[in-house]
Amino acid sequence: MALGEGELYACYQRLEKPLYNVLYRWLWQTQDCQDLIHDAFLRVWDRRARIDAARVDALVWTTALNLARNRLRWRGLWRRGELDPLAPSADDPLAEAVRGLELRRLRTALERLSPALREVLLLAEFGGLGGAQIAEVLGIPPGTVASRRHHALARLRLALKEPEGEST
Repeated sequence: MALGEGELYACYQRLEKPLYNVLYRWLWQTQDCQDLIHDAFLRVWDRRARIDAARVDALVWTTALNLARNRLRWRGLWRRGELDPLAPSADDPLAEAVRGLELRRLRTALERLSPALREVLLLAEFGGLGGAQIAEVLGIPPGTVASRRHHALARLRLALKEPEGEST
């Protein structure tokens, strides 16, 4: 029943990139994402004696998502004068400006989605999780996952087709 070091390392190898992809599109800051992934794995490691290796992936996802939700709440309470993490850099101003505009549009479209739709969409599209895995991580039925993913994709497509500055 206890989780071994090798099993957790294998889990890290599997999940680090998909976790980062999902968390980045929630937090939009590289360092925050890396910190949360690190913290999630540390929390799982601290409880390794009570963890079934067969369920470790879902536990890591759940822990990381809960940490991200806490970080977002904390930001909402303490955000004052924060620099925009998507601002163009001086290295290649034109390329960075175009990239920045694309990321802003994606960020705005994702932020328009309800938290429930956004979670499912990010886990499916950027985390690479299947419907059954998402259902396990979020504790919802697989049919609900499919429905939320469908609605989220439809709303995201619509939002990304709109000219910038328009809102539904």
